[in-house]
Amino acid sequence: MILEAKTVARSMLRRAGLTTFAHRVRVLWHGAAYEGRFSELLLGSVQPDDCVWDIGANVGFYTEQLSKLARHVVACEPVADCCRRIESVSLNNVECLQIALGDAAGEKPMFINNQASSLAWPSSPNATSQPVQVARGDDLMSLARPTVVKIDVEGYEVEVLRGMCQTLGGVRAVFLEVHFQILEARGMQQAPATLVKDLKRLGFSRILWPDASHIAAFRI
Repeated sequence: MILEAKTVARSMLRRAGLTTFAHRVRVLWHGAAYEGRFSELLLGSVQPDDCVWDIGANVGFYTEQLSKLARHVVACEPVADCCRRIESVSLNNVECLQIALGDAAGEKPMFINNQASSLAWPSSPNATSQPVQVARGDDLMSLARPTVVKIDVEGYEVEVLRGMCQTLGGVRAVFLEVHFQILEARGMQQAPATLVKDLKRLGFSRILWPDASHIAAFRI
């Protein structure tokens, strides 16, 4: 209950316009850049025999780093241009799937604005859209099972988690970016606290907020 209350408080800070100020105070106190602690936890948790699913891989910023640490990386990225950039690096232990994950299989419009893309919400009036294939993580039985999962899906976090509950049963750690603004624009103000509850229900007993926008969850 304490963690859920802290998560709701983060949402309130964001709506009050105080998130940036709170993060600057944290940076001054802890000396960490944005996403620095999250990145440190993610990369530091990967072991040589791991299979990592990078869900919402974008152009492969984390995919490439993870490939140097893990036995196998599955990069799920529905935007064709981003997939091509990942594949152009020719990483032998990376499998790139041009697909989005969610809670139902089918085709959905992906909103794209420069390098940002989201199934949940157009990021600006200038965003374009293109149809992409969506699958449930639990339905991708032909893939190597993950032991670590990283998720960055621009406001579609709830759907991704709920579409891979069985898969997450064998996962040691989940690293998740929470897009408060998009979730709230969708009318899902309670979604960040719901994500924490879902992770607890799935057996992740150690859940951290390494910064204002990321969750790190561990099965211990």
